[in-house]
Amino acid sequence: MNKLRRNVYMTAGYNTVSMGTGRKEFHPKKSRPGLEDYIREAGRGVLQQVGGAGNIDEGVIGNFMAARFNNQGNLAALIPAIDEGLQWKPCTRVEGACCSGALALTAGIKSVLAETADVVLAIGVEVQNTVKAIYGADILATAGWSRERKAGHAYFFPGKFSDRAGAYYERYGRDRTRKAMARWYRNAIENARLCPTAQEYHNTSADLDAVALAEPIPDRSSITSTSSTARRCRTALRRLPSRRRTV
Repeated sequence: MNKLRRNVYMTAGYNTVSMGTGRKEFHPKKSRPGLEDYIREAGRGVLQQVGGAGNIDEGVIGNFMAARFNNQGNLAALIPAIDEGLQWKPCTRVEGACCSGALALTAGIKSVLAETADVVLAIGVEVQNTVKAIYGADILATAGWSRERKAGHAYFFPGKFSDRAGAYYERYGRDRTRKAMARWYRNAIENARLCPTAQEYHNTSADLDAVALAEPIPDRSSITSTSSTARRCRTALRRLPSRRRTV
């Protein structure tokens, strides 16, 4: 790949709370903000840092399956709801399963490199706690190949990761692999405790290694429930230091 023709910067990021079972304020029977609420909060958080919507040239939003989880399609049309100043500006929606937010950033980078925009508002958002875990698992299964669905686990998508873990067990040994995954889990939780908006920010488990090494329960519903209750909205700004220079 050739050297990028322009410098690209990511700045003015804003994170909403990743709402889920790891948060003290989470309650499954209480109403919580919807998809558009997270988009609005994150988008406005960025605009406050960059001097308003007038400095934005384009918007990109990444999401997986809002049409089924939230009964809401055409998410790009929600970007102007962040601020009236974003009306009539080009907005696009991208999707790539777990990396949908990253694809929004990539699309923003391409616009900057193509010189069709200097500043791109990139948003990644998910609200997947709108259905029961088993139904959510069926929606997430669409990230895989549909013809494999009937031959897979009831919780198809986490089942794919379970199968991959099994392959690691066979190659490197079950005990060694589980210890490595436990360290990975511990590292994730310890980092989450440093981030006030993280889902596991309030996690107080004294022995994370013991939690991670506890024998798994055959029913994977608890795994999927965690993913289906997670909400996250990450917003970033891609900017070229041309007429409006940023460091």
